[in-house]
Amino acid sequence: MKGKYCFLMAYLWLTTLLGALDFQIPKVLDISGFGTILADQVRLGISGEYNGKGRFYGMIPRSDVQLISADKTLEAPSSGTVFYSQVEANLPTVFSFPLGGALAVIHPDKFVSLTSGLDSFQVIESSFRSSKEMQKSSAIKKGEKLSGGVGSGVYTSKSFGLRLFDVKNELWMNTIFLAPWIEDNTSPIIRSARLIKAGTDNKILFDIIEANKKERRITCPQGAYSLFVDARDIIISNSHFYSAPYRIEAILDGEIVINASFMAARASGGGISFLGNPPPSQRAIGEDCSYQTGQFIILRGKHDFLLQVNDFAGNQTDMRISITSY
Repeated sequence: MKGKYCFLMAYLWLTTLLGALDFQIPKVLDISGFGTILADQVRLGISGEYNGKGRFYGMIPRSDVQLISADKTLEAPSSGTVFYSQVEANLPTVFSFPLGGALAVIHPDKFVSLTSGLDSFQVIESSFRSSKEMQKSSAIKKGEKLSGGVGSGVYTSKSFGLRLFDVKNELWMNTIFLAPWIEDNTSPIIRSARLIKAGTDNKILFDIIEANKKERRITCPQGAYSLFVDARDIIISNSHFYSAPYRIEAILDGEIVINASFMAARASGGGISFLGNPPPSQRAIGEDCSYQTGQFIILRGKHDFLLQVNDFAGNQTDMRISITSY
């Protein structure tokens, strides 16, 4: 029930924050979610190729949601007026990586959405219409068909990118809550979970998963430890695409010592910050494509350690071990 409660509270927080914004992720075939790592998906052969050359942009968590459509169109998620457009860009832009054709649309309550992976004609036509109609009505209507999906930017065929920025609070929002058509009944998968002692140059590793499989205990020196977790949420059943989980919690002796959330990512002059890590966004990622979720102190003695990973539908995966520190 705790996972469902967290989901409900997060949903209420997000809907309150979004206020009157009428925004909804359109129904599509598949989704690669916010927080997933671009380089990891390249290795899986899913996305990240640019013009067929296999070019990609490394350990960068996505601030977008990648939508895979049945055809080369996407329904506009909300009405608004275009204030920024680009036909194509071969270089990483202010939005972290190549977008292909892209439109930025302003909405009520100081929200901006960015739809990418569009074709050049769609960008030019929408921009022209926006300049003519700005004083009369919205240039883009919710549900309007946007064309693209031709494989522009980092997006493969029939794929689009969608972002939502909260200008007032300087946050890139995770929009997965705004897809009410999703039915996710599968728990997150924890692929790896490691404790790395601070000041050891990542050399002293304690593998929580291996300990959980065997004796369910770890013996380690006391001190400060960083927790790296590779966890994935399969949103659409039997899909090879995945999303970052909603929340990762570490509980030591009944006390929450790490509470890392993918609800949003903070934007600043230094870049994008995920999970409370300093910008740029790459600093939230370990060498094995795991997430750096935070740091806590393990004192001398025997401890109970619980790792909990929740997805956006309230599903939860737990892993418990005993830690003896000397």
